[in-house]
Amino acid sequence: MGAIRDLREASEAALSEGAEAKQKDTEDSLYFHGGAPDPPDSEMHSDPWEGVRGRVAVGPALPSLEQQKRMKNHPLRGWSSWTPILIGLILAAFASDLRNLAMLWEPWGMRLLFPYVLLAGKSEMGLSAELTRTLPQMMLWLQFPLEGLLTRLSLGRGVQITGALGQILFLRLVGALVLYLISGSMVTP
Repeated sequence: MGAIRDLREASEAALSEGAEAKQKDTEDSLYFHGGAPDPPDSEMHSDPWEGVRGRVAVGPALPSLEQQKRMKNHPLRGWSSWTPILIGLILAAFASDLRNLAMLWEPWGMRLLFPYVLLAGKSEMGLSAELTRTLPQMMLWLQFPLEGLLTRLSLGRGVQITGALGQILFLRLVGALVLYLISGSMVTP
């Protein structure tokens, strides 16, 4: 009997605490909502945005149509948009001379300037012997035009020139890192 009485007293105390908490919530809502009490529970579940629609600013306004048109204009237009690819083709014409120059600073020169040429020639990549002989030469001629194409695509999306060149540098460093991981050291090519 004593346990039942203790249980009843605990539930009555919890109910009275709940009533006190509800009274405090009502006072808080009067304070936070400018004196207007919260709607009853039945009204709260009908439309949760009903009381909020006119009072809350959702976010910044959209740009005007003129500003949207200006933002859609890409920085490169016409023939100037092909400039990165043209530079890549010019560098590809001198790729064998650049390779000979980079070989003077072995092992760093080739690994930083032409990492994908060296990666294409590695047997550790799992390519056939025929492909490891021909792919490095193809990569030597294709690396700069492909980088020019990537730069053109980046600039067409509105990326600044420093960001586009940073992407190229990042890809070269990733290639050099993969080459380092495959080779095991930077001393032997």
